[in-house]
Amino acid sequence: MTEVFGFISSILESLPGIRGILGIILMFFLPGFAWTLVFFKQINIAERIALSVGLSIALVTLSIFTLNKLIGVRITGVNSVLIIMFITLIPVAIYYVNRLRRRR
Repeated sequence: MTEVFGFISSILESLPGIRGILGIILMFFLPGFAWTLVFFKQINIAERIALSVGLSIALVTLSIFTLNKLIGVRITGVNSVLIIMFITLIPVAIYYVNRLRRRR
């Protein structure tokens, strides 16, 4: 797993603009957007984007600091990306399970 992150980070280090854009999307948008899909069903896209930014900032910051204090997870780039991916994949899984249930 570390080898994959090493390969990807070596590519992204040579492209700082793309790295910055991906970092902003990953930190400030994606986790909150995923959670808004679960919690807010009937809102328009402008409200969803605004909520996504606020939720992402809160969720990512609190998750990283809480895991650091409670279980001693070091705050590194790789750990931060893994935590962000985890808090993004949980609502995506919930969303798709709910969608499958509604189809039946």
